[in-house]
Amino acid sequence: MAQKRILDFFGTPASKKSRTEVQRIQESIPTLTSFSPEPSRPASFTSETAKTCGNNPHKPAAPPCNAASTGGGISTLAAFEEPFQPSNFVFPSRHFGTETFNRAFTPAWFNKWKWLHYVTETNRVLCFACLKAIEKKLINADSFRVDNPFVSGGFGNWRKATAKFKEHERSKLHMDSVQRHAALGNVPINALLSNALAEQQGTARHVLELLFRSIRFLGSKGMPFRGDTTRDGILYELMLERTYDLPKEREWVMRRDNWMSNTIQSEIIQQFAHAIQRDIVARSSESRFYGLTADGTTDVSTTEQFSCNLQFVDSSLESHCLFLGFYNAQDSTGQTLFSCIKDVFLRLNIPIERLVAYCFDGASNMSGCFSGVQARLKELCPQSVYVHCNNHALDLVLQEVACEVTLVADTLNFVRGVATVIGESPKRKQLFESLFGCDEVAVNILGLCPTRWCVRATAIKRVCFSYSTLLATLNLLKDDKKLLRGDSRSKIGGLWNQARKGRTFFGVLCCQALFEPCEAVARGLQSSKASALGALECANVLKDRIAALRDDDIVEEMVHKVEACASEMDLKMPDTTARVSRTPGHFRQTTEPEAVAHNAATVIWRHQFYQAVDLVSAELKRRFDQESMTLAASRERAVIVAAGGGTVDLEPLQLPKELDKDRLNLQLKMLCDVTRESQCSTVRDVASCLSKLHPQTRALFTEAEKLIQLCLCLPISVASSERSFSNLRRLKTWLRSTMTQKRLTHLSLMNVHTDILNALDIHSLMRDFIYSAPERQATFGVI
Repeated sequence: MAQKRILDFFGTPASKKSRTEVQRIQESIPTLTSFSPEPSRPASFTSETAKTCGNNPHKPAAPPCNAASTGGGISTLAAFEEPFQPSNFVFPSRHFGTETFNRAFTPAWFNKWKWLHYVTETNRVLCFACLKAIEKKLINADSFRVDNPFVSGGFGNWRKATAKFKEHERSKLHMDSVQRHAALGNVPINALLSNALAEQQGTARHVLELLFRSIRFLGSKGMPFRGDTTRDGILYELMLERTYDLPKEREWVMRRDNWMSNTIQSEIIQQFAHAIQRDIVARSSESRFYGLTADGTTDVSTTEQFSCNLQFVDSSLESHCLFLGFYNAQDSTGQTLFSCIKDVFLRLNIPIERLVAYCFDGASNMSGCFSGVQARLKELCPQSVYVHCNNHALDLVLQEVACEVTLVADTLNFVRGVATVIGESPKRKQLFESLFGCDEVAVNILGLCPTRWCVRATAIKRVCFSYSTLLATLNLLKDDKKLLRGDSRSKIGGLWNQARKGRTFFGVLCCQALFEPCEAVARGLQSSKASALGALECANVLKDRIAALRDDDIVEEMVHKVEACASEMDLKMPDTTARVSRTPGHFRQTTEPEAVAHNAATVIWRHQFYQAVDLVSAELKRRFDQESMTLAASRERAVIVAAGGGTVDLEPLQLPKELDKDRLNLQLKMLCDVTRESQCSTVRDVASCLSKLHPQTRALFTEAEKLIQLCLCLPISVASSERSFSNLRRLKTWLRSTMTQKRLTHLSLMNVHTDILNALDIHSLMRDFIYSAPERQATFGVI
């Protein structure tokens, strides 16, 4: 069979080169008969050389040089597994140009450039990697120049050898050949790279891995990366610290710090963030239904930030509510925020048709029944339900009480004023702490924040605990002219006068009795395992507890505490004598004598406390009486009842069309057979029992699993969005206020999802980073 040329293996009719040019390429590429006849043997040829090269010292020892050859040339390149680099061989020499001396091939070049393939017939070298890639059709004929001597004819100008070798090693043809050979894995990589280059690339890859791991660490901890310059940032200092005992890597970092520039940092951070989002989407794709929570806030640069969180159920029937990112909305209208939500689902390739529940706060742009976000989502997903955030609902109850009841409003203003006065000055704070006794524990007065649901009761409790110390601190501050300006002294004087009244201490006790059970319920509603049925039960327990406070004995106990503290701290108590209360004459419609009411101050206190109790009870009933919450609770109750062996009516549940009611009814009757040994009090308990079944047995409850997923996908609070705002406050500070929106979102994903971030494959991300540009392939090599 005739010997094939190299281009015969990859030449196709699809080539856009003319026939004449293709023939010229074929003729120029070295093949079996394309070399000149064997030159004469050098005078220095010895028997040792003959043992190495066979009968001809210019031919390779393996394979035999006479194997299927004609004209004394090399057999096809496919016969070689590695470049031919003869040893103990005297290379022919000749002079170049006007030089008066001869030059020959230097054997040391074989050690430096492992890809050199020596051709004895022509005294030239070829690129073994490139020729192998062309022979195996890994490189197209259009991708290299015809006159490239390393793939056509051979290179023999030893005068410019080192420069040309370096130039070819950095060429796109050579880098592509090396990369594709490495992908095949059938050619040793050390046969394609020079020793120096391989060592440099190994060092560079090690530094790149340290860079990726350092960025992952800083991103997970929410720490800043940059300084005024590249070398001022924490990332650069961390890289120097990690390469302290690695001299080559440390020298590389100090010499090539451009690979730690802001652009490279942002690109690597984006790789981590996109990998996290892909993991979230992959996990959520198993869920048949989705839930959504969203909320907005303003960062330190007065930029509107819109947070979105996706709630879904995985294959193990465990629910997750995961943060998707921050989005900068142009405005806060319902249409704009609705467009943001649609864009989130579209970009992440999440089918919005599976959205069955969404939870927002009570703002009109979110919960409006006509043009709010929930109304627009209802039009897009008719079977979905909207839930008003239960934590916001409870917070609105307490805000309503603070606005309507004077006793509660005055007390909260007092607590906030005291915390501000003492906390704004380190001298006042030190004075306050120094007044505690040796056996007393110094406490810090907390301020009141309208967006923190679980801090009010703690702040009020600390004021009550340190009331005597607080009174002594205000007494010293109001007369100290050295520490205060006139306006501050008058403010402290007003707080001191208010603190000396027994009514203020009674208000502190009343607020503590009201806010402590509300705060306990608020903590429960923020739990990731909270459900609609559990939320309604918590609301009912809170109603009973608040109603129990409407008791004269409780009020009398608080009055006795006030009287005891008044005698100890010299508080001003109101007049204990009864005050006559008469109705004005112009309001009376009769001439009969009026029954005179004798009202003491404690009676007025009792009246105001009962007013607060009644208002809390009424607002709890109004705020938690949501149709969607009742519907969701009925669905959960149906699953629990079926697990206990009860009968379930599916009509009031308003189930989506995806559920087959006939099969669901049968499966709910069978559900008690697999949950009989477990005490299932929640839907999660039932889901846990089903997830432990054999896959074949679990397949019998497909419709029941859909109902369970429908229950677990319903969010009852936007606490996850509020937590993302805490991350936003830690990430975007006054010193990092110029951070771009893209970088902020990516860092937020890394900081929130640390578990996903730590499980990512660093080498896979490095490979994507390197293969994105030829320059990176030349610098870092092949992974």
